[in-house]
This record gives sequence, C-alpha cells and structure tokens, in this order.
Amino acid sequence: MSILLLLFAPGIFAIYWLIRLQICLSRMRYLVDTYSMDRKKLRKLSCKEIKALRDSIDTLRHANDAFGLETLVRPYRA
Repeated sequence: MSILLLLFAPGIFAIYWLIRLQICLSRMRYLVDTYSMDRKKLRKLSCKEIKALRDSIDTLRHANDAFGLETLVRPYRA
C-alpha cells in the first residue's frame, strides 16, 4: 500500500500544482479582460498579490468608489 502511495504522490502533487496555476492565470485573465490591464505588469505580481488586488477591486466596486478604483487600477494599465 505504501508503494502505491509513493508512486501516486508525484502525480497528485502535479495535479494540485496545475490547478493552482490555472486559478492564478484565470484571475490574471479576468483583470486583463475586464479592466484592460497589461499582462507584463501583472506577471511581476505573485498569485497572492493578484488575489489581493482583485479583492481590493471588488471591494471598491461594491462600494461604488470610482475614483478609488481608478487610482488602484491605473498603475497596471497598458
């Protein structure tokens, strides 16, 4: 039984890593498509930073703060 676990562990880890990568790329694609952000500028950010940026954008959007949203998004625009 432990031999099977040793054989399947790298595959399970690879699937987990690919899912996390796809989630991060999906967040980045959403920001690029919705707010016309530059992919090159977003590539410099880590996944945690992209998640925090999107959460901040969602918070400002729900608060209807257009000026705050614009100042947050402006440095990442193309």
